Amino acid sequence: MPTPTDKTPRPLGRVLLTGATGMVGSSVLAALLNAESASEVVALGRRPSGRDHEKLTEVSFTDFGDTQAIEPYLIGTDTVFHCLATYSARVSRGEYEEITVDWLRALLTACETAAPKAAFCLFSAQGARAEGGGMSFALKVKGEAENVLFASTLKRKLIFRPGYIAPSGPRSSWKPADYVFKPLQRLVPTIGVTSDELARAMLETAMRDPRDTVVLENRDMRALLE
Repeated sequence: MPTPTDKTPRPLGRVLLTGATGMVGSSVLAALLNAESASEVVALGRRPSGRDHEKLTEVSFTDFGDTQAIEPYLIGTDTVFHCLATYSARVSRGEYEEITVDWLRALLTACETAAPKAAFCLFSAQGARAEGGGMSFALKVKGEAENVLFASTLKRKLIFRPGYIAPSGPRSSWKPADYVFKPLQRLVPTIGVTSDELARAMLETAMRDPRDTVVLENRDMRALLE
């Protein structure tokens, strides 16, 4: 079913973004820089995005597991987009859990102290289950991450579970699987979204959905986009 929307959009205001150089994060960053509703964007990342914009502040940052190191950048933040993620095949299981769950927990703890009224948007994955289970180790860990967000004291919690994410960037950014799935996604849009579509769904939901707790599956995002 289409996501209920509020006729009066909420301003995104001052935004903190993680993962701005990843496929999803870079699309979210571009959307934020084009959104009048976002007055300032602070991007925490290991490397710069290469973008130059008057409302963008990029912070070279590696201490994602250190709550106290994160807190100063959250002061005055209205909306958080947590797009920092990695592929489970690229790191060990311990590293994947640290990046997906432990770093999220540190960010949420910092947010509870420095920006308790902020809306928190989490990039998750189709098949993640907050109640446990999942078809793979990675999805189980994604479910654990969702539980960490649900357990936080923040009021607005928005979770996005896309299916296949087709890169919106040039072919040089494609993974081997994209050469199969991106053409398929054009023929069968319901299997996923493009990274730009996901970014649009995230911003629209943060601005217009009146609910405080939102979990959008891939089908919900497709309905919202259409």
